[in-house]
Amino acid sequence: MLKVVKALMAISIQKTSNIIKGQQGFSLIEILVALILASLVFLAVPTGDDSQKHRDLQTAVSDIERSIRFASNEAVLRNTVVRLKFSLDKEPIEYNVEYGPPGSFALPDMPEETAKSLEDEKNEQQKIANLNKQFTKVEEFEDIKHELSPDVSISGLASSFQKKIMTENDASIYFYPSGEKDAALVFFSTDEEMAYLEVQPFLSETRSVFQSLKTESVAKKEDILQTRMDEVYKEWLNR
Repeated sequence: MLKVVKALMAISIQKTSNIIKGQQGFSLIEILVALILASLVFLAVPTGDDSQKHRDLQTAVSDIERSIRFASNEAVLRNTVVRLKFSLDKEPIEYNVEYGPPGSFALPDMPEETAKSLEDEKNEQQKIANLNKQFTKVEEFEDIKHELSPDVSISGLASSFQKKIMTENDASIYFYPSGEKDAALVFFSTDEEMAYLEVQPFLSETRSVFQSLKTESVAKKEDILQTRMDEVYKEWLNR
């Protein structure tokens, strides 16, 4: 990218020199437009800490993509339900691949996100606790997973199983022996940028999107991030 900037600036300077010498060249307006375009390209190039954070964000997304492929393969090889589980309250955030019991195994039905009574909350927590007891870590996964950079956070996870954006506690994507998996969104963020990874239930491909969190708004970055996550989630639900 920097080479492109230098090339554009060199061309603009050469054409300016040609005009000064009375040779045929571009008009002054065309030269100014070229210089403005060159400056915009230069500004688009991340520098310093921002550049490193962007690379760390890309690495985190790639690591989770690889983990999704690993979990999907494990479900088929083990002929059982497998999950990619995120511990969102840990610092740094932890993620592991776990396999369930052999044979026929049905996941409990999780309710939609609505106002719940204390009794409903207690029952839901008991369901999750009983579910967790049936899963065991895949030890081989420990050899391939990477620790997230301190500058990158997994800000939330939404899936067809949990039916809401989870931003705390445990959240999982489930994979099945048939090759199917939960539809899911995994949200990542740094101080200046957000990314999300879209997981499709019947396709091996994933889709990743990166967005800047920079804005002229005086709102806190946490609020801006949550608003963006909600927007992406609603759009995802309506597809």
